Order: sequence, then C-alpha cells, then structure tokens
Amino acid sequence: MTLITMPSSPAFQKSDWGIRRAVAVSESPFSGAQQTYKYARAQWYATLSLPPMKRDQAAAWHAFFLQCEGKANTFLLGDPDATTIIGTATSATVSASASVNATSISLTIGSGKTLNAGSYIQLGTGASSRLHMVVDNNTGNGAVTIQPPLKSAITTSTTVTMTNAKGVFRMDSNDLTWSANEISVYGITFSCTEVV
Repeated sequence: MTLITMPSSPAFQKSDWGIRRAVAVSESPFSGAQQTYKYARAQWYATLSLPPMKRDQAAAWHAFFLQCEGKANTFLLGDPDATTIIGTATSATVSASASVNATSISLTIGSGKTLNAGSYIQLGTGASSRLHMVVDNNTGNGAVTIQPPLKSAITTSTTVTMTNAKGVFRMDSNDLTWSANEISVYGITFSCTEVV
C-alpha cells in the first residue's frame, strides 16, 4: 500500500464524520436483562463533498482518485473543521509508553497549558499516523483520556501533532466517480474509513 497525497484545494464544502464501533448486546427474552461486550474495533469514517468546480480544479481530484486505485492505497485525512486544538497548549510530548487499546496516555503539554475535550491529536507520522480525540479537559502535564483506543503501542519518542491532526484512511469503494453538468461544473463526493 502506498500513501497518496490528497489535493489541498478547494476546501471541502461538507463533511460528515463518525466513529464506528463493534459492541455486541445479548438480551434475555425472559427478563430483558442485557449483557454487552465491547470489541476492539473503533474506526473513524467520513463522507466528504467538494464544492462545484471547473475542470482545471477537478483534474487534481480525478488524478488523486486514480492514484488511490480504489481501496488499494491510503491517504492522510483529518476533520477539516477542527484543525486546531481547543485550549492553550502549543506542543505536546509523550511522557510514558502506553500499550495497544489504552485510552489514557501521558503527555507533557507545559505548566498551566490546557488541552480540552473535543481536540484532535495525531500520534505518529506518515503511514503510522493515528487520529485521536481528547475526551476530557486537561491542565498541565499528566494523563489525557483519548478515543478511539490506541491501535498500536506508543513510546516516549512518539510524535504528537496538535495542528492539522490526521490519520491514515482508505476509500470505502473501488468505484470512485464524479459528475459534470452541461457547463462543465464538476461535483465530487466520496467516503472513506480509517485504516486499522
């Protein structure tokens, strides 16, 4: 699999984001009592729409689709409406190792600095980039709760990105299409899911 570079313009007109989990629920037909089991699956997914554009702008997106080769290759993607953190922290470093499936990581963000719930952070770089959301408010250094859980172990050398945080995604379909009207204005919408 090759990591493809996504075009940077035009900006997305609309984006729908979510997280897909696997949780089994068993319910007694007699008492209604329930048991749940949470599996490890927790993946970001998105459906993205570009604004109407002329062919000269659409050509870069057409080329990107062809480079993706359906589901074969991957690309970096982050929530286009949340490119900065919520809080005053400007940088972070991992201060202790954490294992797969951990939802608490130790970060050094600086004395008195804040990193609040709803902030996206990226752990790792390139093809090892993972997108996480901070789900609690934090001041100073210490444990930060994130979702989804870690998909790979992290060490004190793991890079933390706080601006334009991204993860590795792949297209949901091998059929990548676009449309154009009678005045050659193109419309493009696609969906993708995080690579686990």
